[in-house]
Amino acid sequence: MKKIIALAAVAALGFAASAKTSTPNGFTDDFDAAIKASKESGKAVLAVFSGSDWCYWCKVLEKDYLSKPEFVAEASKKFELVFIDSPKDQSVLSEKAKANNKALTKKYGIRGFPTLKYIDAEGKASPAPRADKGMSPKDFAGKLVKEFELAPVIAKHIVPVEAEFHKLMTASMKVMRAEGDFFAKESEEAQRAGFNKVIASVRVCINDVKELAAKFEAAELPVEIADKKAELLGMMKETVASMEKYVASSFEDSLKEYKQWAEAAKKKSMAKPVRKGKGKGKKPAKDKSAK
Repeated sequence: MKKIIALAAVAALGFAASAKTSTPNGFTDDFDAAIKASKESGKAVLAVFSGSDWCYWCKVLEKDYLSKPEFVAEASKKFELVFIDSPKDQSVLSEKAKANNKALTKKYGIRGFPTLKYIDAEGKASPAPRADKGMSPKDFAGKLVKEFELAPVIAKHIVPVEAEFHKLMTASMKVMRAEGDFFAKESEEAQRAGFNKVIASVRVCINDVKELAAKFEAAELPVEIADKKAELLGMMKETVASMEKYVASSFEDSLKEYKQWAEAAKKKSMAKPVRKGKGKGKKPAKDKSAK
């Protein structure tokens, strides 16, 4: 009986927001109202940033999860649910969403859709996971709850190592960017100098990442985040393997590969058809709006 009442309450809560808008049942499109509710209930906000009428994976997320009553019922036990949509057709948004969604998308640094975020009552956000392949709506809601509850442990043990790994990779990439397209330089001496600098920086990065991975692997972490540890270790080891393959190539082999790539790129560029009306001697189309 309690389950039926809970489902009815969730449906009623979302009806006003979802009727005549793109917002799924059980969600609100009013971010300010969600934050206010978060302060009153003590729950965090689960924000879904979507492009409901043009983004393929957004449509999949809504069809398989957000629209399912069992997902909403489970997720709403822990979160205030808010749907922040960026559709092409703005008529599917409420007036509140029209006024706020663009600014919210920018504020939280959304660069791709769909993106899920945990947001606390003060507006501070952290990333939320996506569903695993074949996961049921209820299990996905459970995953979101579990990840949220583990966030402090992850922040303590995983995030600092991720940050250090990113720092090491960025330092190596900085050298690569500074050298630029060294194989395009005229003299072989300049080409070799650029190649050697990049190889040296990658070797330093390999050693640093190996050392970081070894310390991280030896560290005793809470069993609840063993999968997170394994995932990050796997990423570091795959990166090292890729870099080791790169530095194993000789200057001559790398130059040969570069020339093959440059020739293929040139042929591809030459093979592109000239668009009708854009060729030499063609007059530009008149701008009918100009008077």
